[in-house]
Amino acid sequence: MIENRKEEHINIAKSKDVSPDHNFWDDIKFVHQAVPEIDFDSINTGSDLLGKKTDFPFLISSMTGGTERARNINRNLSRAAEQFGLGMGVGSMRAAVEKKDLAGTFSVVNDFKPRFKLANIGAPQLIKQGKNSFDNSMIDYAFDLIDADFLVVHFNFLQEMVQPEGDHNSRGIMKRLTEIAASFPLIVKETGNGFSREAALLLRDAGVRAIDVGGLGGTSFAAIEYYRAEKAGDREKMDSGRTFWDWGIPSPASISYCQVGLPVIGSGGLRTGLDLARALSMGAAMGGFARTLLAGADGNYGDLERELKQIIRDLKIAMFLTSSSDVKKLASARKVIMEPLRSWLAIYGE
Repeated sequence: MIENRKEEHINIAKSKDVSPDHNFWDDIKFVHQAVPEIDFDSINTGSDLLGKKTDFPFLISSMTGGTERARNINRNLSRAAEQFGLGMGVGSMRAAVEKKDLAGTFSVVNDFKPRFKLANIGAPQLIKQGKNSFDNSMIDYAFDLIDADFLVVHFNFLQEMVQPEGDHNSRGIMKRLTEIAASFPLIVKETGNGFSREAALLLRDAGVRAIDVGGLGGTSFAAIEYYRAEKAGDREKMDSGRTFWDWGIPSPASISYCQVGLPVIGSGGLRTGLDLARALSMGAAMGGFARTLLAGADGNYGDLERELKQIIRDLKIAMFLTSSSDVKKLASARKVIMEPLRSWLAIYGE
């Protein structure tokens, strides 16, 4: 059942090691500016995504929905988004479309006022998978349910390949995406494996408004499905989950690859405000935090509040020590790229 799967995902993400073997954000080293010549208290952290202003250059990435536990998580996240002047997304809304009594686990975000809201559906559901695909009326329902500003279509084909109930067809996805982009303000997101330059160009030509890279570095859904398969005693899926645990394009590299004239959201493994500064220095318009915020959102709101305050403080310290008085200046902050990220950037001559 969808509800059981959502609950499993939350439990595994919180309690298991689902990260790749290497964190590529650590391969970015800023050159310390000993004489910053700026006032820390005057640093401008304001940002903008497609005309939506935020107080800080990151959003709360799509995480969950579809269970009563997820209702509380989304309530806390949307409360935080209002308090800190951030945008936020909800998890895959397939559950709400297929089972209307779960709608409230998503629409709870309407109790607060994030700067913008992201509805979320999966790319595999846009095309036939041996059953009916999502039509525009279903997408309308999901979009209107949370009074969304943007529609996110998430690409999770690796996860689909390694989960027992996965969808295996991707033929026709770009045609369908182009149709949807004509009717909805569309953002695409990967869920842990990143986008290549070739993919970014296809998405741009399809009419996508922004790209959320969701690269290798954060939660590995191959790892999550490994643990689900282990619990179910499915040796074949376990082996595939382990084999593809570290599959994907590192998040910082994907940010660079996706510089094709669209705003880029840098997500996938952001842990701290320093990581956020690194994402912005690679060309991201914003960062996206997910698993880092999950524990606080699933517990006491004060823990979530403290986590966000620490992210913001560390971002400002990184800006101060790179002499970056505003977010845009981080893009020109001097930095050194270490291996193995350096080799990934060389693929396109970055």
